[in-house]
Amino acid sequence: MAASCWAEQYNCAESVLRGVCHAQGIDLSDQGKRMATPFGGGVGRSEDICGALVGGVLAIGIVKGRTTPQEDRLAAYDTAGRLHRMFDEQFGSTSCRILNMSDFKSVEHRPRCGRYVEAATRLTIQILRS
Repeated sequence: MAASCWAEQYNCAESVLRGVCHAQGIDLSDQGKRMATPFGGGVGRSEDICGALVGGVLAIGIVKGRTTPQEDRLAAYDTAGRLHRMFDEQFGSTSCRILNMSDFKSVEHRPRCGRYVEAATRLTIQILRS
């Protein structure tokens, strides 16, 4: 699902969030879908944290997040931290600037970032199912 979203021109964060939620059987609301949009290109194309990684973290929040301050937040923190570590170990960075090489215009951009979309989706699903 994430790969097809990416192919349809959704951004990295949108694609991962949608792909993970689909795999987990979660019906994502329109508001949930919209919240991923500004994370494309590392938060509004700031090239900070990788948007694909953020999409995975957002999906973790949907599964393990809390709705009241009395609920435990550590499960979400621990799961997101694990995703962050695994992504960094696999690619050597979590920075869009480094991973994307500050390149949103060349023909190499979509295939290159597609790898991160695929990996973030796979890792997030793996972590959530373990």
